[in-house]
Amino acid sequence: MSVPSTLAAHPYFRTLEPEPCRVLDRQCIWLRTAAGAWIVDQSANDRDVYFIMSGQLRAVYNIARQDLIFNDMNAGSIFGEMAAIDGAPRAASVFAIVDSVIAKMPGHLFVETMYANRPLCEAVIRTLVERLRRMSSRVSELGALNVRCRVHAELLRLARKDRDDPRRAIIVTPPNQSELAARINTRRETVSREINAMERNGLIERRRGAIVITDVLKLSTELQQAASG
Repeated sequence: MSVPSTLAAHPYFRTLEPEPCRVLDRQCIWLRTAAGAWIVDQSANDRDVYFIMSGQLRAVYNIARQDLIFNDMNAGSIFGEMAAIDGAPRAASVFAIVDSVIAKMPGHLFVETMYANRPLCEAVIRTLVERLRRMSSRVSELGALNVRCRVHAELLRLARKDRDDPRRAIIVTPPNQSELAARINTRRETVSREINAMERNGLIERRRGAIVITDVLKLSTELQQAASG
């Protein structure tokens, strides 16, 4: 499968005229990153902005005990825009989960282009708002929910509806227990215990390459009740 080599293929730039897009293409550095390669280091002071053309990357916050997973980013996503806008150090480290292609744009060029192009500016604002909402939700979960409920909440967040049974939801290629622990700031052993308890209680079924939530409404209701006190 061919990989786009122009920003015109990225959702943020689809309203830009072809010639300005080609000018931007020439000013970007195009990176082909192997799975496991680090792209951005937390606390680095560079200002570059990255546009994911293909692949999947992960943003993590490095702490003493383990890395805390912020989020995974797919083709069509952007990262690094906060440092370009406010000049502060990087808030997280980013590495490639799979082989990926990324366009790296100088921060000053990104800011100039963003302010000169309203659709791009609006797309960046939407991204920032979505990240703020997601982060607010996760912070509130860390403060208000015990580990069991945080496991439930993360599984619900990762799941997609089962088209054959609306009561159920499926997590295709679920994270391993260490990754799940890093998403909710706990230990792998704790996640293992809670996953086993959910299976015993019939809340989930484990299949090869998937986890099935057997009753989404029941699990969501229990989570809401726990959050409300």
